[in-house]
Amino acid sequence: MWKRAFIALLSVNLAVLALLGLWWGSLPKAGSVPAPVPAAGEKAATFQLALDQDAINTYLEYAVSEQPDLKAVLAYARVQFDDRWRVQLGFKLQDRVVPADVVFTPSISGGDVTLHMESATVGALPSIPVPESALFFVFKHLPWPNWIGVDAEHADLQLHLSQRPQRPYGVQVIGYDPAQKLLTLRVSILPKSLLSAKGGTG
Repeated sequence: MWKRAFIALLSVNLAVLALLGLWWGSLPKAGSVPAPVPAAGEKAATFQLALDQDAINTYLEYAVSEQPDLKAVLAYARVQFDDRWRVQLGFKLQDRVVPADVVFTPSISGGDVTLHMESATVGALPSIPVPESALFFVFKHLPWPNWIGVDAEHADLQLHLSQRPQRPYGVQVIGYDPAQKLLTLRVSILPKSLLSAKGGTG
């Protein structure tokens, strides 16, 4: 009796081992499976960040030095947050850099920012106060990228961030808290664009 039970148990074990062997053999070998590729029309990964002026200035330093559309216009850009924003710009005129210290009142809508000029000075110490019409005359003749608009009639500098190229990432402004001096951004990243950029650097 025990011999029959032993043979039956052995048969079951052999069958299980055979099935495991078949399953193991059906698995693909390492290196033969391509990495998943984002599907066409894949949505961007989106997140929000609340940043202080130091973080924004770090980003501006990168943007002005590395992004061709801004590098062609500005030598530097820095912002100081308060109820109004004090923006220090070094804009390029031929082979010269003209420093400007401009006070703007910001307004935010649809991810875009409109900066209304309140006052401005131009030049290194001693700086010279300039009327808005004179400064915006200069602004109108600078080679701004197409997502920055100059409304000289209303003394507005318009940052159409929603129209800015969104590859490999896009940045839009959601809000500004003057009490905490924090600017909230929505950042969107297209994984497919990052993969393309990574592939292009190899």
